[in-house]
Amino acid sequence: MTIAKRGKGKWRDVMKDSLSPPGLWTTRQFGPVDPPIAVLIVDDDESLLAALSAACTAYGLRTFTAKDGAAAFHMHEAWLLHVVILDIEMNGCDGFSVAEAMRGSTRFATVPIIVHTSLTEAETIERGKAVEIDGFYRKGASLAGLFKMIEHVAPSRTT
Repeated sequence: MTIAKRGKGKWRDVMKDSLSPPGLWTTRQFGPVDPPIAVLIVDDDESLLAALSAACTAYGLRTFTAKDGAAAFHMHEAWLLHVVILDIEMNGCDGFSVAEAMRGSTRFATVPIIVHTSLTEAETIERGKAVEIDGFYRKGASLAGLFKMIEHVAPSRTT
């Protein structure tokens, strides 16, 4: 299996062969975006937030971070986002409520949302689909699969 990996305009094979990554719930179609793909990561665990942001940046994604849902909504309006990576279990709010609020806003209404959580897919799928979350990725799983899912919902013109 191989997937093209971004890195300053160069591509490396990491893993890719299926059309749809596991955990992808959406049936919506997404148009191509110009690289780099811009990802907003929302997680209250600052260590995980920093590590995931660094991994995404090393992969060639443009990253923005927010430690909770309120911080995500207060991001600069001019920043164009292609994908939101959202934790479910956060102090003070849950990711489902954040996703529901995002879907009700003009800024985030059509931005793909992937939950990145320690919960199982079975624990999140029903409520996740109800608030129009597009995909699920389990914390601790290989990041290659998460990158594949990000590229699937926000494909680059160069892939």
